[in-house]
Amino acid sequence: MAYADVVSLIQTLKQLMQQKPRWVIGDTRKMVESLLDSVGYFQNFLEKIYLRRQVFGKSEELERAIRIAVNDIENVIELEIYEYNQLELCSRVALPRQPLCDDLPPLVEKIDTVKRKTMKNSFATNEDLQLGDSLVGHSSSRRVENLNLENVVVGLEDDLMKIMRRLIGPPSSREIVSILGMGGIGKTTLAKKAYHHPEIRSRFDIHVWVTISQEYLTRDLWLGILSCISQLKNEVQDETYRLAVRDEINESSDDQLMHMIYKKLMRRRYLVIMDDIWSKDIWDLMTRIFPDDNNGSRIILTSRHKEVAEHADPDSNPHEMSLLNTDNSWKLLHDKVFGVEHACPPELEDIGKQVAQKCQGLPLALLVVAGHLSKISRTRECWDDVAKTISKIVASEPDKCLGVLGMSYSYLPNHLKACFLSMGAFPEDFEVSTERLIQLWVAEGILRNERLKSLEETGKQSLEDLISRNLIIVRKRRFNGEMKTCGIHDLVRDLILRQAEKEKFLQVTRKHDVIRRFNDSASKPHVYRYSSHSRISHGDCWKSTSSLTRTLYLFNGLKLAPPPSKQIPFLARFKLLRVLAILQYTFREFPLDITKLVHLRYLEFNCNDDLHCSVSKLYNLQHLIFGGQSNLPVEIWKMKPLRHLEVKKIASFCVPSSKAVSSFMLQNLEGLSDLSISCCTKELFTGIPNLKRLKIHGAWAECSRDMISQTLNSLSCLNQVEILKIACSRKLYPHPLPSKYALPTSLKRLTLRCTYLPWEDMANIVMLPNLEVLKIKDNGFDGDVWRLSDEETFNQLKFLLIDRTNLKRWEAGSVNFPKLQHLVLKRCIYLEEIPKDIREIYTLESIELLNCRTSAAKSVKEIKEEQESMANDCLSVCIHEKPCEIQLCISLCLYFTF
Repeated sequence: MAYADVVSLIQTLKQLMQQKPRWVIGDTRKMVESLLDSVGYFQNFLEKIYLRRQVFGKSEELERAIRIAVNDIENVIELEIYEYNQLELCSRVALPRQPLCDDLPPLVEKIDTVKRKTMKNSFATNEDLQLGDSLVGHSSSRRVENLNLENVVVGLEDDLMKIMRRLIGPPSSREIVSILGMGGIGKTTLAKKAYHHPEIRSRFDIHVWVTISQEYLTRDLWLGILSCISQLKNEVQDETYRLAVRDEINESSDDQLMHMIYKKLMRRRYLVIMDDIWSKDIWDLMTRIFPDDNNGSRIILTSRHKEVAEHADPDSNPHEMSLLNTDNSWKLLHDKVFGVEHACPPELEDIGKQVAQKCQGLPLALLVVAGHLSKISRTRECWDDVAKTISKIVASEPDKCLGVLGMSYSYLPNHLKACFLSMGAFPEDFEVSTERLIQLWVAEGILRNERLKSLEETGKQSLEDLISRNLIIVRKRRFNGEMKTCGIHDLVRDLILRQAEKEKFLQVTRKHDVIRRFNDSASKPHVYRYSSHSRISHGDCWKSTSSLTRTLYLFNGLKLAPPPSKQIPFLARFKLLRVLAILQYTFREFPLDITKLVHLRYLEFNCNDDLHCSVSKLYNLQHLIFGGQSNLPVEIWKMKPLRHLEVKKIASFCVPSSKAVSSFMLQNLEGLSDLSISCCTKELFTGIPNLKRLKIHGAWAECSRDMISQTLNSLSCLNQVEILKIACSRKLYPHPLPSKYALPTSLKRLTLRCTYLPWEDMANIVMLPNLEVLKIKDNGFDGDVWRLSDEETFNQLKFLLIDRTNLKRWEAGSVNFPKLQHLVLKRCIYLEEIPKDIREIYTLESIELLNCRTSAAKSVKEIKEEQESMANDCLSVCIHEKPCEIQLCISLCLYFTF
């Protein structure tokens, strides 16, 4: 992974010159500039070398030499920075020598030697680069339609009909329907098609989807299923009772939780999907919660292992999925590369069918190959080359799909490989926020700098490219198609873990793995990224990691001897750490050893203590996620690179008393949550002028009328804010709220929860010229009637959500929402009907109702019928007269709260 190391060193050198200019003077500056020149040459060389795929083997030795050289330089520089920083903190007088002046000369000589060797290499000639260009083509300008495995329907029609017959027909006793097949064949897709079919939805009283996977926690299973069933039945309406039930559930033992689930399923016809079940043991555990009341309940299992299905129900024949036939394989490949409405060029049809045939009918393989074909030139020669490569990899058996995925990895441009392999750090079936993922890429230093683009923009482009190649899957999207969360397929994850270990890019310890033990530190692999999915102790971390580790994920917490102290000794050894995420564990006191890790750029952990003032020593920190309530120390203003600050609840955020505004400006801060209402002052917001995301919490009842008015008006000075969320307590404010206040005109997304504003105050929101998304949750607005005049127009609003309100009558028309695309109403149990004029909004694409009155649902059906009578099929209506699915994914989830 030489390219990622080269990019990282370039950033380190540039950062050194910016942050420590007094260290880089005279001869030292000349040496640093020489290093930048050489490393820049390496970057250009490595960006071009992937074009010559057929000679990769000959370049491996050269790439290895580059990687070793740049790693040695970066290690020396960052260790020197760390040590010198500690000396500066301890010393009260200026240190005599200039850092790096004695360490750089041998490193410069070493890298010059590698550079000369690289320049002599024939692969770097213009002739070779031109040949490489002819092989790859100008694919960057071609966009490929993003269709992942979940959208595959080719060849599943017969399978779907067979599954539906088994779900609807006899016997009346509970039946297990198993769907078997290899990874990537479409088991989950088939189950989802049946699960969402209208006929299936109407037949069963309860619908539950559970993704098991190889790594799971049984208690999370029971809590998740119980929560899912409770919400489906809509049993708990009263808030006090709901909280009491929640406390009872949390205090129950595993056996008690299982008994609760059993009782809730009794005498109800249920459909349960157990997706991706790997072992007989988990079935033996879960079968105890599913009653058989002879009412036609069904359980669908999807698995790769036949013995699991036979063990679950020896008398039920599993549905074994077949590979696609030749025609369907070609149809799938064709549709993904050219689109359904476009024809394949005649000169490519024959070779295209050969490529499809050699994928041996595996949908995942076809999708990956289609993603690759969509990126290269549409010439016979290029497609011939792909066909030859596939024949060597997929010829013998379907399980060789990893070879196909491996080919896709080999063809990745070097700047995407590190981003792709980094996905292996997350546990199986992990769903990660795309925003958080990009933040991690930025912090790791694996994104190349591009002119006129921020690193975040480069990261988003890289993610989109990996998605278009069907290597990363979009799990959730926002209403406008924007990516929200993503993940990877199991087969892709297997490939990543193999490749990451081979290239010493990443070391992963999965649940129940035995921690690797090394006899001495010299024998430890120098892997710079380590991820543990099991609970880990000091000793385990020492045995399994290198002191040169730069990324450390602890997804299942720590095993510390109680009580945990402020000193966490094992952290002190990670002097070069850039990313530290400790999840599923809460420190009792703030761990001061963390503040010695001056290279940290991303820090995430939970703590019951306040953020310590010494956190300001982390002068490189860009992203701080602190899972605890805290008063922010005034020293936080010294952390100039800070871009995202996320605290569970910020109780206070003091502004320095200095009169000089520049002395307390956090110019780079873009995301801030969860800020107390009492902190919202003009003085504070003046110090964070470039804020784009803000979440506020508090209780109106705790504030005076004047404070509320001041708070709402102080927001107007944040002229860069695009996303604002205000979430208050459920206590109703006893006095009238101010009717006039000014919100930031830059707002694009606004969420109000439990704010109990009068509907008349909507006049303040209508005036926002850029507002595209408005979410009103849990009585964000209070009152029986929402009446909009013709002059009140949401000019840019595209998405409107109203969830849980006492609204009874809504008077509005198409003139009020000229660009509305999606209307979602949830638990509006008092609303009598939808305004009839809504049907005249020509941009409207969908209306969704969940747990609303029958009369409201009827008014929506009338709108739909009227549209259909006018031959207008553009409007999608979804009415959940029974609550909709809540899918449970048993995994951790890094999820940005905005």
